[in-house]
Amino acid sequence: MARILPAIIKLGFVAMGSIAISTSVYASGYHLGLQSVTAVSTGNAAAAEAADPTTIVFNPAGLTYLEGTQLNGNLFLIKPDIKYHNARGTFTDGSNVQGPQNGNISNTVQAVPQVYFSHQINDKWAAGLGVYIPYAAKTNDSSDSVMRYNVNKTNVKAIDINPVIAYKLTERHSLGVGLIAQYLHAEIQKYADFTPVGSSLTGIPSSVLHQVAPGVFDARGTVKGNDWGYGFNAGWLWDINDDIRVGLSYRSKINHRLHGTARWQAEGAFAQKYASMLDQFGYKPIEGANVQITTPEVVSLHGMWAVNPQWNIFGNVSWTRSSRLHDLDINFENAKSIDQHHGITADKTHIYPNWRDTLAVGVGASYQQSPKLQWRVGVNYDQSPVRSSSTRLSTIPDGNRWLFGAGLKYDVDKHNTLAFSYTYLHIQQTHMNQQDQGLHVSSNVRGEANYRSNAHILGASYNYKF
Repeated sequence: MARILPAIIKLGFVAMGSIAISTSVYASGYHLGLQSVTAVSTGNAAAAEAADPTTIVFNPAGLTYLEGTQLNGNLFLIKPDIKYHNARGTFTDGSNVQGPQNGNISNTVQAVPQVYFSHQINDKWAAGLGVYIPYAAKTNDSSDSVMRYNVNKTNVKAIDINPVIAYKLTERHSLGVGLIAQYLHAEIQKYADFTPVGSSLTGIPSSVLHQVAPGVFDARGTVKGNDWGYGFNAGWLWDINDDIRVGLSYRSKINHRLHGTARWQAEGAFAQKYASMLDQFGYKPIEGANVQITTPEVVSLHGMWAVNPQWNIFGNVSWTRSSRLHDLDINFENAKSIDQHHGITADKTHIYPNWRDTLAVGVGASYQQSPKLQWRVGVNYDQSPVRSSSTRLSTIPDGNRWLFGAGLKYDVDKHNTLAFSYTYLHIQQTHMNQQDQGLHVSSNVRGEANYRSNAHILGASYNYKF
């Protein structure tokens, strides 16, 4: 019995570490980019336009261009499709994980609402409030997938509350600044293999048990956590002349320390029988866990050219400091035995994602067909922060992305404006070849797969001028 305990602890510790790192990866690098119907229909290139209260997100100085008091609501329906094929899982004994090698980890429609408010205080000052979702994801692989020992489920959502004040310095220069209160909630799940325990008790090699009794030794680990973090955004807009406007905006980093729980649940028949062994070596059925995450700074340079009364051309370049997710520590409430023979324990593990800074470039245009009807179109290219297949996550197989947007805006009357958009998001084909790594222990399973990912997105917004 003593020989098998280090194997149990080793597997459990790695699984919990991998779950926690997945939360930070998603929150820091996989930005939703769907805060405004009018913006996404131009490939998120129209930050200099300041067409409605959604300017709070893209450049808060734009509030000085809005008349009166306005209320704006946006709703996006996202239909993702993230398929993998040729997947495989490999144990350290060389045997293969048994299970489906093809699957779809995200194919259900998700609804994302946003709401904004602006108020013109006088001819110099304006204020506003945005409540929007900057990050959102829901992916879930099957419990018998060959990649179940990598990240198996991801459910992440962040909500920003963003009050803003803006001031018109001169007829051609405006400044804006806002505070950001961000609530982040995350749930991550993965499976762990306890076959080494069965091998020690029965004398049957693990490589044989992996093939004749797949899943019998499985346990499931789940981490849930949440936190409030605080930052700010700021912007400047300059009307060079009556036809050309340029702007610069900045979004600060936001520090989070996610506090929550780590839970273990035995799934297979053998794992259920011996699950109580974990408790005395630091693995409680439920324990506290936390991880510190810093979301990245974003700097954007944008412009707008009124070519004639019908046509506007937009452009935007954004730099994101994704390299803030370089490494981090996952901390556990209880110290865990990782080497019983030498009496070594640990209450944390160290992860090294090694992300890179990224650029996103968008261009777009609008055409005013009539006093009431405007057509909009645009495209955006966004680099992925993932450097290689070895740091790519199985439930978030991020790659370089192309976003193609189109839509219309219709002024029903002087008070009511409707806007609609359709967006196609294409993510380049990616490859994942991941083995969890930490300072003290390493995983016993390597996951590998090829991915094809895309999404169809419908948007609708309503703007009311009081």
